[in-house]
Formats: sequence, structure tokens, C-alpha cells
Amino acid sequence: MIKLSFSMLMRIAALMSACALVGCGGASSTVNPLTPTRIIAFGDSFSTVNGSGYATYSVNTSETNATVASRIATTYGFAMSNVSGTGALASTGAFSYAVGTATSSQTASQISDFLTLNTPGSKDLFIITAGTQDIVAQTPTNNTTNIATAATALTAAIQTLTNKGAQYVLVMQPINVARTPWAIAGSYTTNAQALSYDSGTLCQSFSCLLSTKLNAAYPATSSHQPILLADLMSYFNLITGTTSTGSANTYTSYGVTNPDTVVCSTAPPSCTTSTVNTGTLSYTGTAVSWDYTASIFASSLYTTPFANRLLADYIYNYNFYRAGWR
Repeated sequence: MIKLSFSMLMRIAALMSACALVGCGGASSTVNPLTPTRIIAFGDSFSTVNGSGYATYSVNTSETNATVASRIATTYGFAMSNVSGTGALASTGAFSYAVGTATSSQTASQISDFLTLNTPGSKDLFIITAGTQDIVAQTPTNNTTNIATAATALTAAIQTLTNKGAQYVLVMQPINVARTPWAIAGSYTTNAQALSYDSGTLCQSFSCLLSTKLNAAYPATSSHQPILLADLMSYFNLITGTTSTGSANTYTSYGVTNPDTVVCSTAPPSCTTSTVNTGTLSYTGTAVSWDYTASIFASSLYTTPFANRLLADYIYNYNFYRAGWR
């Protein structure tokens, strides 16, 4: 009989805990794939649309797949529209409660509004994109206490949702705020990176705290896990990677021609295709032509439809597959 040391058992337990949320292993796309009856989004700019389903905290391109949430919705044949108030939703369709500048506590209020007159269905897909605005708010003072409070509030709100019957909840971790033009221009990169993710043994960042709290709330089990936590930190670093922020221009491998220059001449939600900049990118020393359709940042904090689609497609093609949701 094979005997395992205590340290090895602890490593296995930790791995199983992580797999509970991120979906480890080789899942099959033919085994119980998710076919949502409704898609309901909460959170911030990565899910915010207007009544027509167009992105508002991005470049408004009059497209219905321009946010992370709406892009995933179109994969299932839904066009997402915004929800105002606390009314009952239709039995099918895609709906967003998200507000561009929403923090975790405000996202919790959105979930509460939904639950006021709605009950989660067994095949409803919930998309939560929150945390980025908490990091932005606490970066100037590097307030780790408030970050911990935000992660706790979001975890509690997610538990409220699953306690009411939600079976499929996608939670997208915040982006690396240190890579935004806002952080770079304000000399906030050190604080923003520390609050976005931990590079050492401490667990003070929003991403680490949320992962830890969700793993504790939803321990590993062989049965279906209702939470899928999508950590896109490494992927976001790659699509924004330049010689200024890393050691190589990794953005070129993803169809990106402009990884860090803001394209909107008017700030979202007023940015449209008629108010975007076109030009050359010369930070590398060589001018490179670009336009907003291959750029990452609509403004100093908000991402373009192109960037949102990159993130959404990564979630669907990688996270959903590994979790057995497709």
C-alpha cells in the first residue's frame, strides 16, 4: 500500500480545493453541457449594456456582443439588455443589472434586487464581473482593509445567490489594474498591482482574498460545483504586455495592435465610433498603425469591445470547457 506523507496529503487537498472553483481536469464538451434558459449579469463595466444591448462603458459600437457578459450571451443565442428596478424577469433571455462603476457592495445590491422578485432557475447562468472598481478606489492609499471587506461582501452575495438555488455562477476576477493607463499615468502601478494580485506569500489582493473565501465557502466535492472562478490575470497581462510593462511585446500574438493607448476622445459612457482616435503607436520606437478595433483600452480604465471579446472567448473556450459547462 502506498503511504503518503502529511505534507503530500495537504498539497493534494489544496489542489482539490482549487479545482473545485476553476474546473481542473479534462472535461468533455459532450457530457452534460450547459444550455442556459436565462443569462443574468451583475457587476461593473464588463457587463454593462443599455436597453439595446450595446456597451456603454466602452466604445458604443451598436453591437450586442461588446461586453464580456453580452459576448457570452450571444454564444448561446441571446441578446442581452439592461434591467432597471426590481421587476420580475422573463423566463428566457439575457439581462444585465450591471453598472459601469459598480463596486463589490453595489454588485451585492444588484443581486439583492434580482432576488426581490426572481428565483434562480436550475439552468440559469449568472455572470458576475466585480472587484476592479474596488481596486481602483483603494489603490491611491493602498487600503488592504477595504479590499478585504469588499471580497467578503462579494462572497456573501454569491452565497445568497446559490442559497436561493443558483447552479451556474461564473465569477470573473478583476483585471490587473496596474496595466491600465489610469494607474500608469498616476504612478499607481505598485499599489494597483499589489491590490490586484499577490506575487509573494501574502494574501492581501482582491483576487487572492476572493479565491480563498470562495474556496472556503464551496469546498471540494465530487458533485457539481455551482461556482466557476475565472482568473484572467495572466491572460490580461499577455494581451497588454509590452516592453514597458514586461520583458516582451506579448500583445502581438493576440491580434492586438494597440495595447496601452486610450482610443476614446470622449469618456465612456459618451464614447462612440465617431469619437474614437486613430493613429500611430510609437512607444516601441517604431510607429505602428492601429485603430480601436484592435485596441485594449477605450479609456484610462475601461476596455474596448475587442478586448472584452478576447476575455469572454477565453472564458468560454477555456474555463467553461475545463469545468464541463460546454
